[in-house]
Amino acid sequence: MPLRILLVEDNPDLRREVSEYLIRRQHDVVAVEGSVEARQVLTSVAAERFNVVLCDLNLQDGDGIDLYVELGGLHPACSWLLMSGSPDFLRLAAARQSAPHLPPCTLVAKPVSLRELGKLVTAGSLP
Repeated sequence: MPLRILLVEDNPDLRREVSEYLIRRQHDVVAVEGSVEARQVLTSVAAERFNVVLCDLNLQDGDGIDLYVELGGLHPACSWLLMSGSPDFLRLAAARQSAPHLPPCTLVAKPVSLRELGKLVTAGSLP
């Protein structure tokens, strides 16, 4: 089943590689480079159609966990998948505990293969 995915990644090569991989699997991908653009997209009317937000944790202009806490509640049916070379699992757990209304979110350590990333994205309800 095709998904609508918001990809937030500040590394242009990785953004292109992940986006192309997901598009080849028939998903609709909107790719942006940072938190400013992600906020614009996620606060727009069209944001309600996203199934997954796939976001780098450490963006040049912000933080993926901050985006999740700030905007996740606006779209409770949208799962979040955060990626990082240095994942902060404790911080994510604390954020989820302080805001239990937030949608599902998984934090995965980079590097992650495109195949594994694709499996996580399509899993539906992320662990």
